[in-house]
Amino acid sequence: MGKSISTAIPYKGASMKIVKGTLADLDAVRMIALQWKATCNNKTMGMDIVDDTYMADVANLVKGVDRDLLLLTKEDDGEIVGYMGIVMFNSPLGSNKVASEHFWYVSEEHRGKGSMRLIQAAREWAKEKGCSHLMMTASTLASDLHDRVCMLYERIGFKKFETVYVQEIK
Repeated sequence: MGKSISTAIPYKGASMKIVKGTLADLDAVRMIALQWKATCNNKTMGMDIVDDTYMADVANLVKGVDRDLLLLTKEDDGEIVGYMGIVMFNSPLGSNKVASEHFWYVSEEHRGKGSMRLIQAAREWAKEKGCSHLMMTASTLASDLHDRVCMLYERIGFKKFETVYVQEIK
């Protein structure tokens, strides 16, 4: 398990903390990623979800300089109950550095404060990297929680920035 980047917070009888993911964590991340995949409800817009490709993308987050994998873990046993991939890029609009959530998931029983802790860790990561903004997405691909995630983002101060449309090319 990577280095802890937060103090433990109590939640539903278990304290949770954020740690930076390492290559050694990938098998455990695969298990929770399969939970995420099960929630997709075949809403992939014709895009296949290939486990090995997805996990290679997760591994690249651990290896990169301008990217990271943040893990939400239980303090007592280190079980991974959520994760967020985060990347940094130069804004095409100017000289700002922008951090963007690449993907994230928190197991159902640890949502709420666990989700908020991951978002806060992303804010801290972005600030540490010198970013001026943090972008978060709400995808209908991810789950049926799209509208609730949008309301959460707005409630904690995020502003709607753009809307993305997808069309399968046959």
